[in-house]
Amino acid sequence: MLATCLIPLTVCLIAGWVTAGTNERTLDGIPAPIAAIIGVCSLIWFLAVCPWPVELALVLAVLVFGKVYLQDILNVG
Repeated sequence: MLATCLIPLTVCLIAGWVTAGTNERTLDGIPAPIAAIIGVCSLIWFLAVCPWPVELALVLAVLVFGKVYLQDILNVG
């Protein structure tokens, strides 16, 4: 069970690293869209196979992080 969750999460993180580290102005920019597509597919795979408490924890983490991050942005003005 743990391996079925870690494999797609690892693939998603590696794809995100490749996407973020690729220069788009040169020929090296070709792997970025491919890595982004692979990352999204593996993220969907991860959410499909992980247990519901993990999904709930991820949703709560995104909500808390989003609220903290957006509060700083909205209070600038």
